[in-house]
Amino acid sequence: MKLLFQMTLVAGMLLTAACSSDQNKTTTTDTSSPSPTPSESKPTYSYDQKAAGDSLKQWVDSTTLTVDLPEIDNKEGAAELYDFYKSRNFSPAWGVGTSQKLIEVISQIDREGLNSSKFPIEQLRTLVDSAQNGGASAETGARLDLLLSASYIKLADLLASGKIKPDQLSKDWHIKGRTPDSLAVQLKRAAAGQVEGSLSSLRPGFGQYAKLRQRLVQYRKLLAAGGWPSVDEGPNLAPGDSSQRVIAIRRRLAATDDLDTLSTQNQQSARYDSSLIGAVNRYQQRNGLAVQAEITDRMVQTMNISAEARLKQLMLNLDRIRWISTGPMPATYAMVNVPEYRLHVVEDGQEVKVMPVVVGKVMNATPVFQDQIEHVEFSPYWNVPNSIASAELWPQIRSSSTYLDRKHMEILDGWGTNARVVSRSSVDWSNLGSYRIRQKPGPWNALGQVKFMFPNQYAIYLHDTPSDQLFDETRRAFSHGCIRIADPAWFADWILPQLNREEVTEKMNNRQLEIVELDQKVPVYIVYLTAFEDGQGRLNFRPDLYGLDERLTSEFDR
Repeated sequence: MKLLFQMTLVAGMLLTAACSSDQNKTTTTDTSSPSPTPSESKPTYSYDQKAAGDSLKQWVDSTTLTVDLPEIDNKEGAAELYDFYKSRNFSPAWGVGTSQKLIEVISQIDREGLNSSKFPIEQLRTLVDSAQNGGASAETGARLDLLLSASYIKLADLLASGKIKPDQLSKDWHIKGRTPDSLAVQLKRAAAGQVEGSLSSLRPGFGQYAKLRQRLVQYRKLLAAGGWPSVDEGPNLAPGDSSQRVIAIRRRLAATDDLDTLSTQNQQSARYDSSLIGAVNRYQQRNGLAVQAEITDRMVQTMNISAEARLKQLMLNLDRIRWISTGPMPATYAMVNVPEYRLHVVEDGQEVKVMPVVVGKVMNATPVFQDQIEHVEFSPYWNVPNSIASAELWPQIRSSSTYLDRKHMEILDGWGTNARVVSRSSVDWSNLGSYRIRQKPGPWNALGQVKFMFPNQYAIYLHDTPSDQLFDETRRAFSHGCIRIADPAWFADWILPQLNREEVTEKMNNRQLEIVELDQKVPVYIVYLTAFEDGQGRLNFRPDLYGLDERLTSEFDR
């Protein structure tokens, strides 16, 4: 289906990558003041409101808090707290109803994959009881009000941008931490009676978020029931084999609903019969393994990952999704999930195409970021990066006078637009960094016959490839970082509504560079999800290709 650009792309819906653009993440929220109900618009506690306001004015500063709140370890919300209280002349904001509602929401944040013990729930309950029963001083009332507001800011920030902020990681993680345009606005809505509504507007609108939240419930139940049985390692098992290990495999696959039913007789069957093959294949598909009848040692190792580890994996992926979006996603976008090795195309909110991709090797990891596809290059040149040229090409060019011709390459005397093609014999071999090697357009070109450009400082883009055989591999991390897609003609046809398929094919095959601008830029997300739900509603897990789950775990558990 051709791309329909009958939508408005709101810049605030888009996420940006660390070290890419400096565009801030915004949310689509109602910034108007709501009409609170009388019971929630005015505090109903009996402490001296004016004296409490004086304490708040003394404690809240535009850059820091002068009162110690050891229960809230992140004071970065001071500016939002100051804006909020200044807008109400530092009067207390929280009433009985809103206080209790916020405490209830915080106590249930395990549903978001977060830890409620990181919040001062018991202290809040004690302070609320004291204030409600008339036993609180003005200073205690002020502390309660500020602690409620600070707790809300902390929770809102977690939902909007994640518990782990990307800038806590090493410089090779390419997503910057972001905050909504105004947490103070959301705090105002919450204190006025819209606690749940304000937080809901901060939750990611990316569809996988709600799906993985539901999976948390399932895996917590599995863990509470003892998880699943482990499977002993041993030789590969093929249909027809008999082994006591088959009994454990049956029970393991039944625990995650890969094996539909387990009769008493089947539970004790040690023979790998036809009834088990479908379950084995379902498990393999869900876990990114080669789909085959044989039960390999790799499959056994995957089955032996504990329910506790899988639960943590769900939580980590929920946190990374918070980096992708706050509030609604664009209606139309392209998304590459690196560990899945797939490109997903979403049009008007519906997934219309999924195709295999090849991503970067571990040593050439594809960066995780967001941008916008701006133009398409048909019959492109491949300008070889200096790192690849130095390590792989220059030695062969120097040793063979025919290498350039055989590889359809040429040498230019620089990287500017005015660079000229020069002969191999004129190269100054002591100054190779001043030259550029490029491969001419054609079916031999490493980029194939078309590439899709979203200019970024990592020089990452989507492109065709002459090495189609790599798409048959189960694990497809073979590139130097750029992303090769399996059906570039379809994607070009989809992304360029001004061209039909015949025109696309002609431009791909004419061996003459041609650049076509998009009528409207299309968001592209390069994400790293090792847990996700597929189009059939099945929970999938993938190996931690670049070790990011492992790196995030220690930070997440703090």
